[in-house]
Amino acid sequence: MADNEDQITPDSPEATSAKLNSISSSDEHARVSDGEKQPKSSATPHEKSSPWLIIWAGLSISLPLLLLYIYSCSPQTLKLGQLELKQILGNQDIDAMLAALDEPEPVPVKVTHDSTSNLARDSADFTPAFGGTIPILNKNYHQPFVLPPYELPVFADTTKHRILLIGDSESGGLRYPLNDYCLANGHKIILSLEWYSATTFNFGRSDTIQKIIAKYKPTYIFLVFGLNELYARDLKARKIAANQLAKKLRGIPYAWIGPANWEEDNGISKVFQSSADSGAYFLTKKLTLTRAGDGRHPDVQGYRVWMDSIATWIQTSSRYKMLMKPPRKRGRPFRAPVITINAANYRGY
Repeated sequence: MADNEDQITPDSPEATSAKLNSISSSDEHARVSDGEKQPKSSATPHEKSSPWLIIWAGLSISLPLLLLYIYSCSPQTLKLGQLELKQILGNQDIDAMLAALDEPEPVPVKVTHDSTSNLARDSADFTPAFGGTIPILNKNYHQPFVLPPYELPVFADTTKHRILLIGDSESGGLRYPLNDYCLANGHKIILSLEWYSATTFNFGRSDTIQKIIAKYKPTYIFLVFGLNELYARDLKARKIAANQLAKKLRGIPYAWIGPANWEEDNGISKVFQSSADSGAYFLTKKLTLTRAGDGRHPDVQGYRVWMDSIATWIQTSSRYKMLMKPPRKRGRPFRAPVITINAANYRGY
């Protein structure tokens, strides 16, 4: 039997070929076994991207931009030797800008006895319209409108005023303590116009205020707004709009009440004060008022403290004084008509 079998020696070519085939089969079996345990990836090491690399790339772009924005909004400037870094938004020279845009004081209105009698007679016959809309704005409100001229009575402590309250959401809370003062001093609120989310642009650019004045014929106006503009930086545009609003009020005594700041503003109070007649602007931002749950508006007590301060100012320091003695009763029913507008639905221009 040994004679019939092929003899293969370790050094023969046949033995070498058999060894290679055996090793190749073993490697293939090992690769198959490893493949069952770990999926084979088609990406090369150079094609893989680390999530930390993506995060780092995002931070390297966003962080410098964030620092530049914070620096731009800060009141301080950064200097490196003699080099001053320019801010993106830039700190505005508010006083210089306001001085350049200020307009001359209005000419006082001359009052005659006949005009006083006519106005009193017109006021007695006039009945304001109630409701939640503005009928005079329903048609052709985009057309130019000119306020019909009328003269005002001589003002004294005995004058009983027809008061028009105009403003944003803050005026809605201030009308209740104002109502107490009016009832205690013989005045009458003829309308409360509350323009929610409104800004200087709504009040200045539209003819809404002119039409309201022409319809309700007030002898004194309370103007309360600015809460939505504490962070405004386009002060030049708002100054122009505030000047437009001031023109609409000329010839009528008014108290322009500044916003009740919960934070420091960027100059909007200065803008309003520069546009109002001298002595006709009440700077509210210096008052410390208790706040409602939203942290922005005053609460009931805050509105009362606010109105007490306004009343004292009107009797002692205001350009347009009137009788505003403290009321003995608080929280009396508000019976004047109220018109509410939302700037999101009606901007007025």
